[in-house]
Amino acid sequence: MGDGAKARRVYEDAVEYLCRNVEELRPLIGPALWGSAFPVVRDADPTGAEWRAAVRALHVAVESAGIPNGLGLPATMGVGDWPGAPTAQSVGWVCPTSRCARVELRDGAAAATPTCALGGGPMRLVDG
Repeated sequence: MGDGAKARRVYEDAVEYLCRNVEELRPLIGPALWGSAFPVVRDADPTGAEWRAAVRALHVAVESAGIPNGLGLPATMGVGDWPGAPTAQSVGWVCPTSRCARVELRDGAAAATPTCALGGGPMRLVDG
């Protein structure tokens, strides 16, 4: 992903998602990475490479913990890094039309079905 305004907005959206779900995501990330990456995300210049690297590290940790699509950043691929089938291990709501990669974590068993802002319809429950 480039350095333009669109790329910056994607990273800002990822941080907004992180902050909105901090109580659920922090334990999944682990204390070592949280202690090193979150202060950078909170305090560093959002136009800098260090800030983006910290957001990416948190995204990877969340995705590795079983949240499909992590914080919503697009995948980066290196040589031989072909994406496998998703391994949903968490419970959350996803876009019904797959227009976005965001997963809204489910708060409790009796949570009402949220509405997708992009798709305009009820989100689909993914129960890992």
